[in-house]
Amino acid sequence: MLEIDESLLQTEPDSIRGLGNSSIILRQPRRADIDMLVALATKPVLAKNICCNWLPTSRADAEQWLAEIEANAKQDTVPFVMTDNKGAFVGAIGLLINKAGSEAEISVMIREGHWDKNYATQAIQAIADFAFSNPDKNQPSLRTVTARCRVTCGASRRVVEKCGFQYCGTGMAHSRHYDGKIPIDRYRLDRGIWYALRHWAGASAFTPAEKPVETLDIKGAA
Repeated sequence: MLEIDESLLQTEPDSIRGLGNSSIILRQPRRADIDMLVALATKPVLAKNICCNWLPTSRADAEQWLAEIEANAKQDTVPFVMTDNKGAFVGAIGLLINKAGSEAEISVMIREGHWDKNYATQAIQAIADFAFSNPDKNQPSLRTVTARCRVTCGASRRVVEKCGFQYCGTGMAHSRHYDGKIPIDRYRLDRGIWYALRHWAGASAFTPAEKPVETLDIKGAA
């Protein structure tokens, strides 16, 4: 299942648990992740479908970005690194909160070689739980979580629909890969729909893991 790395739990929700059949760990980024994150954001097979440019694309930018995250200076971005239960880097997912604090966008990228393993679905479900759980000083009271998918990326659309997101229109998004606009489909998951889906399935919100998860180093770049 999706475990919490309790060695990271301090004043911020660094790691979270999602649905009971999950097989990934979500935790805050570390300096050891920088090369992996930059590779994830710049690999063409992934970059061509990115609708939300929240990950840094150079090591210098990544170091500054991580310093701001660690200093809690980026209140509008809640990033997580995804690993499997053995500590292998799987991808990254971010919750990007609007200025009003009422809506946030989910953006997820899965490393090539880890596709078709249900990781994106598990991560999105866990982040939706995180976003809509009882608010405290770390989690604003969100009404809606949104997602954008490139119209030619059917796999992304299938994942967000599987997670309960509802289609709400089309639009355009800036692509760093193409240095221009790409057509997108928009999706949204309202708190009421999330609540109904969770309780219909008989699932409870995430809770801390019963025991700490061993921290493993992540080496190399994609």
